[in-house]
Amino acid sequence: MNLTSLELAKDRARLFKNYLQIEIDAKANSEKLAFLDRGIQNSPYQKEITNYPEYLKQKPDGLKVISYIPEPNNRLKLTAFPSLGELPQIDPQALNFLHEDIKQACVCIGTFVDGKIQAQWLGKNALTKAEFWSATKIIPLLNIVSQVNTKYPDCDIDNCVIRDGNGQKQDFNFDDLAQDMISYSANIATSNSLAAMFKRFDTRIGLEQWLKNTTGNNDLTFRGDYGENPYLNNPKIFNLSKKQVLLTAAVNSAKQNNSVSAYDLTRLISMLGWHFHLEQRSRLKGCQWNSLKTIVRAMGHDSARYADEAIKTLGMDSRITSPVIISKLGYGVSSLRGTVETVYLALVRFVDERPHAAGGPAKLRTLAMTLRAQKVLDSSSNVDRPAIEIDARVCAEVTEILRRLLAEEFS
Repeated sequence: MNLTSLELAKDRARLFKNYLQIEIDAKANSEKLAFLDRGIQNSPYQKEITNYPEYLKQKPDGLKVISYIPEPNNRLKLTAFPSLGELPQIDPQALNFLHEDIKQACVCIGTFVDGKIQAQWLGKNALTKAEFWSATKIIPLLNIVSQVNTKYPDCDIDNCVIRDGNGQKQDFNFDDLAQDMISYSANIATSNSLAAMFKRFDTRIGLEQWLKNTTGNNDLTFRGDYGENPYLNNPKIFNLSKKQVLLTAAVNSAKQNNSVSAYDLTRLISMLGWHFHLEQRSRLKGCQWNSLKTIVRAMGHDSARYADEAIKTLGMDSRITSPVIISKLGYGVSSLRGTVETVYLALVRFVDERPHAAGGPAKLRTLAMTLRAQKVLDSSSNVDRPAIEIDARVCAEVTEILRRLLAEEFS
């Protein structure tokens, strides 16, 4: 009998070997990895990005499209999405199937019940704080939207530019800057300098406290930058339609580090992607969908394409509709820990058309995830081999997570 792609994908050792071969064939190295650095320009979903906000508003109608409902005997409990600042119950054993190179992980599976999202929270050291590298760059973007919309609920961040308070550099649209930071295109400036600039709109302590108040996790530090000076040290957010300054740079203070958890990032991206289906008590403070759409579109341009490759490997690329893949990579070599590390933060959403083809209703499937992988460097200090191995490994584990979602094997 012919095994389907989904059944073949159960063999993760084979998957990893295949992905590693892709790295080798592409002559990948630590500076240019096959999946982390693939780029949105090589993604089949690039043309869908403009549709992402509309897809994220859609919910199952209960007739043509239904939501996955776990069996009553499922060990993972479906719970109401937590209120702002409340920690959910995370099953600490549910991700034990992940490879040992995945040191921290958190997955949140979304299910629609009476039109609202309910969730299953899965973890592997999900609350252990660590360095998540550039994946944390989404935090100041969401904080800015929260601040602006709290003061000006009718403001659409799409109508805003970031202006140099020192009058030395030209204005740029907020969405262009956010997209440039996420995509690593460097059309305007480097991703690290833009991320440092986006952090200037709140004090370091204020931004850290906003994050704690959002996720309910108080055991974190978020007072660092990304190794470069801000593109603008004195930025202002200026609304073009209102002709007014909405936010100005905060007082600077001493830097510390960025040490958060896989849960924190999974919680944030799930609140972003599922905003339209959360009760008010669970939504990002002050945030309006009009402004959040800008962040969604920016995060569609992430250069890491692990989910793309997973969907293709599982033979699902022609069997899904209304796809959304928003994500943010993290990557670095830690001389302190003697490791190479990769982070993948993503929210994936699509309609699985397989049941429809068999005469039943299609199923909407969605989850948010954060994986942090690391590999110890050997004494030769050659980073290339461990870097491509960790890239292939993250791709294999993302494939396994999506395979289990499609096979309804989380339990």
